[in-house]
Amino acid sequence: MQYIVALIVLASVLARIEGDCKIDTSEELQDTEKKLLKRLDPLTTKNELFKFRDDPYTYEYQARICNVVDSSKPDSGIIQVDKNGTKRSLGTIKKVNLKAGTNWMMLEYRDGDKYHSHCKGLERTSVIMIICDSTTVEGTMSLIEEHRKTTEGDCYYLFELYSNVVCSASSSSIPGGLSVGSVLVLIFVIVVGCYFLFGFLYQRFVVGAKGLEQVPNYSFWKDFGNLQADGCELVCRTQEAGPPRTYKGIGDDQLGLDDDDERDDHLLPM
Repeated sequence: MQYIVALIVLASVLARIEGDCKIDTSEELQDTEKKLLKRLDPLTTKNELFKFRDDPYTYEYQARICNVVDSSKPDSGIIQVDKNGTKRSLGTIKKVNLKAGTNWMMLEYRDGDKYHSHCKGLERTSVIMIICDSTTVEGTMSLIEEHRKTTEGDCYYLFELYSNVVCSASSSSIPGGLSVGSVLVLIFVIVVGCYFLFGFLYQRFVVGAKGLEQVPNYSFWKDFGNLQADGCELVCRTQEAGPPRTYKGIGDDQLGLDDDDERDDHLLPM
């Protein structure tokens, strides 16, 4: 008997972990939706109850992700409570639909309580847009709008929830808190470390170098400071401008004439 009780408790725990959402069998791509539903496990496991009001206050809303909100409304994933305490189901977790894109997911609860005088008396439907927020698992939820088209029967409640469970792997930060810049710096340090380590081993055991000659490309690193100084001299330092250059005609010295030869020419008899 004890084993049977233990199995029942274990089964109930597993059911809680997996959540109670059921994919709408009337929709296609059920396997894809099941994979999306698996991504919601962190929210489902936390079983967070979201409570919030519209503005100005008319109704209070209570919601859970793939868990029942209130036992008085069986299978309801989200309910609406007016100022008199009357509760209405806005959708059940037994008939859901999911769609997803980059950093967002749409969770739709269907088969809520029927409308009375509008929306052709159809069942209420709620759409929860889960948007990426890498800082939290369960963020804040709020009502965006109640969409009504009485002539077409296209009615739904639109909600917004922020969570990191829908953040794609290509986001700017990597799980663990490392940004893309930090990863690039880490890769650079590893590459430089490998360069010196394997270069040292090569110089030591293959070339047979000793002392500082074991440093790979030692002559380059030896002159590295001078190269930096030359670059600084070229780019950063300024020198005073010298006097302006003057240009002269072609001189005798450039023509190859000697002053003594010229004076001797004057001494010759006419």
